[in-house]
Amino acid sequence: MPRANNKASLPANPTLKEINWYKKQINWGELPPFYHLVASSVSESEGIFQHGFDNAIKRILDKRNWNLQLLDGYEDDNGIVHCNGAPQISLHQAFTDRGYELWAFPIARGVKVDTYLKDNKYLEFNVWDPHTMKSLIRFSQLHKFIGFYFERGDIADKALILHAHKVVHQTISLLKRELNVVSVDGVSIKDFYQLCEKDARACEDELNLAKIMLGEDIKKD
Repeated sequence: MPRANNKASLPANPTLKEINWYKKQINWGELPPFYHLVASSVSESEGIFQHGFDNAIKRILDKRNWNLQLLDGYEDDNGIVHCNGAPQISLHQAFTDRGYELWAFPIARGVKVDTYLKDNKYLEFNVWDPHTMKSLIRFSQLHKFIGFYFERGDIADKALILHAHKVVHQTISLLKRELNVVSVDGVSIKDFYQLCEKDARACEDELNLAKIMLGEDIKKD
């Protein structure tokens, strides 16, 4: 919320709604299209359990699709599934030409599965369909947005990037509680951000060095 002098400010740990509000305050009441694209992707992933529509995470957590024989489980008379174990999955973070993505791969006999399988005795899911279960999160064009931030972004842009990282962290934490997550690898948002930050500093150093050299040339003239 605004301070007493009506100057816009962000709280210490802002929600996405608060970040969007702040962005509007410093941008003449509007959300720039690029910012809105990324913010909408983050909002969609953040509200994945509040919305009624189906999604990859709900499909993975649906115990009715778990291989109860492998997981030592059963379904009681009320249709409730009980398991002594949970399916193994491996999580992979990646930046593609579409943006940031979090992928899931089931593990069968120690092997990552990235193909359609059904009723396989070694798979801990009855059905694994990569087209509907592999991609858990996607933040459209986040890689370009991070690059944009280091070129000419503002505080709201950085807050949105940090919030995207927070949503991924919360999602992975949830999956670790509900499933047997054997590994999390790839390039995280934090990794990519720090890489861009390092490149930005290197460019700034080169620019400052060029200014010094230019100054020396002027003195020589």
